[in-house]
Amino acid sequence: MPDDLSDFLDNLAIRQEEEFLFLGTPNQWKNRHVYGGHVISQAMEAAQRTVPAGFHIHSMHAYFLRPGNADNDIRYEVDPIRDGRSFLTRRVVAIQKGEALFISSISFHIGEEGISHQINMADVPAPESLESDHDYYSRVSQKLNRPYPKKNFMPFNQRYVDRVDVERPEPKPAVGGMWLKFEADLPDDPALHSRMLAYISDSHLMGSALRPHAMHFRDPHIKMMTSLDHSFFVHDPSARADEWFYYQMEGTWSGQGRVLGRGSMFNRTGKLIATTTQEGLVRLTEKAKLEMVKKGNP
Repeated sequence: MPDDLSDFLDNLAIRQEEEFLFLGTPNQWKNRHVYGGHVISQAMEAAQRTVPAGFHIHSMHAYFLRPGNADNDIRYEVDPIRDGRSFLTRRVVAIQKGEALFISSISFHIGEEGISHQINMADVPAPESLESDHDYYSRVSQKLNRPYPKKNFMPFNQRYVDRVDVERPEPKPAVGGMWLKFEADLPDDPALHSRMLAYISDSHLMGSALRPHAMHFRDPHIKMMTSLDHSFFVHDPSARADEWFYYQMEGTWSGQGRVLGRGSMFNRTGKLIATTTQEGLVRLTEKAKLEMVKKGNP
């Protein structure tokens, strides 16, 4: 595995201080922003390390309460709310400087036989036929003859099916998606793969609600964009993050300064492996707000 990816996994790992107390290092991005998926993954690991073998996460519900500080470790306090024969529940609070940044409820299930069905994956081009994010942004930067802001380190190969063009943004359907996979082979650890899927699930979901407005996450009209709450449902605990999976996303609603997105992750064969929902805050610049009023869309 390349050194930068090994460093990424080392930085994401948590260390145990007591039975239900863990410490994690924030992601070290140049902008000093603590990425929500990083905290989600570390909270998931804290919960996973307090349950016996055989139980797998089936759902996580979380709220982002405060922005994190990249200069201080994050303390994860686990509350073992319930231990049942089929289900276990953990409450995890992420704390910095005595204040809660993030709170989550995580449920584990032993797994059992029952009815089975799923929604279908959209008919989309194969990832090999699509341009990667890295190539796209490099090409745009050269074409515009200006340095384009470097993307914070995300260890995934990412390929949009129908992206909003940053050069000529036009309204797109609220339903879109992208192919993703971790940049290198990961160990055969199902818990780690679940955490990696949850990690990347926080990266693009809010953007689906920007598509109908011809906007993207680097849009100059956006003053602030941040996650408020996040849910992650695991349908296949054996799913791998280092093999291509399609993240189908739908921006179901926007209003009152907030957006709502819903996502479905499918493996290469079309099997539904996870479902996500996320609400986020999107604040516009004052200039953008004035333009909206002039267009009759306050």
